[in-house]
Amino acid sequence: MSKKPEVTAPVARQLSIQAVIDVFLERGSISRARLSEVTGLSKQTMSEVVRELVSQGWIKEGEQVTGGVGRRALNYEFQEGACYVLGIDLGGATFRAAFVTLNGKISLEMSEETDPRGGIYVIEQIASVVERMIASSGINKRSIQVGVIAVSGVFQTSTGAVLAASNISGINNIDFAGMLTERIGVPLLVENAVDMATRGERWHGSVKGVDNFIFVAHGAGIGLGAVVGGMLLKGRRGAIGEIALLPIGANPFDSRNFDVGTLESEVGAQAIVRKYECYGGARGASVRDIFGALDDGSEPAEMVIDETARLVALAIASSAAVLDPEVVVMGGQIGVHPALISRVERHLKRCTPLRLQLEPTSLGPRAQLVGALGAGIDFAYERLFGVAASGHPRRVL
Repeated sequence: MSKKPEVTAPVARQLSIQAVIDVFLERGSISRARLSEVTGLSKQTMSEVVRELVSQGWIKEGEQVTGGVGRRALNYEFQEGACYVLGIDLGGATFRAAFVTLNGKISLEMSEETDPRGGIYVIEQIASVVERMIASSGINKRSIQVGVIAVSGVFQTSTGAVLAASNISGINNIDFAGMLTERIGVPLLVENAVDMATRGERWHGSVKGVDNFIFVAHGAGIGLGAVVGGMLLKGRRGAIGEIALLPIGANPFDSRNFDVGTLESEVGAQAIVRKYECYGGARGASVRDIFGALDDGSEPAEMVIDETARLVALAIASSAAVLDPEVVVMGGQIGVHPALISRVERHLKRCTPLRLQLEPTSLGPRAQLVGALGAGIDFAYERLFGVAASGHPRRVL
């Protein structure tokens, strides 16, 4: 039998600090005596840890509260301004940015229309917005520990470029991550937008705490995020969930579909508009117009939406056969529409014996931003305290 390794003093102290910080993140304020009871740490260790956290600016002395008979205990409070995380959701039409504290409180949020020129123009735009946010909020820039940006596509760590980002031009051939990090002066992580929406839904959305689900993002394109056993699946290149590439709906051997994917070429926004016109619908209609026409009883609209729902149902059935989710969350401007969801449900009953529960996203277009903020909290926690956030009460995944 192998001998259990001894915990060294530095590791023991780090775990003690983590235990105390976790309590403050969950409760906000607490007395030292109660803190000792909750964590199980000795009074001496507790005194040392509290003194250290006060000196580092993580907690401060608060009000006195009534304790036992004739006694008053001193409360300590978490200093929210000690750490901020920057979250950014970079969309083709709009980008959102927000600051959040380590205990999950959003301090400031702004949004702007994304610069259509893309590339370095978007980098400058993001940096400008972040600078204005810092100036207007009075946040100390040194307290911003990390930033997380959610963007469609696959991030290439070797070059800093974002590949297959069809909604933002010019970020597939530059060191997007490196240039933006240098420009805003904050350590930055680039994450897939659908993955971040998946994180957001599990943290504060319709599947809060659910350990097995998939998130289908259906708008200009289509993608999928998957949580299995409480863990977000990523893959070797971070490309798990690229269901746009599924060989469904069109000829998978036609290389003309390689850029967007076989499935996306038939269910993406452009495909829906194209089919609607071919079926006799009005030219120049948007997807929003097509759903409106569907409500008015338009036959071309019914045909294209039902056909789209059938293909999406096949994609969900294929994914569910492999991932076995408890819930399927539908998101994106197209996927969240009740008319599409009802038709997807009908087709699912015809193409799979699995009984799948479909739910619309409860966070709507903010899911990606919320997920980016949650991911940033996890990264900051590990960076600050030198331990993974597995026990962190605010942990997303």
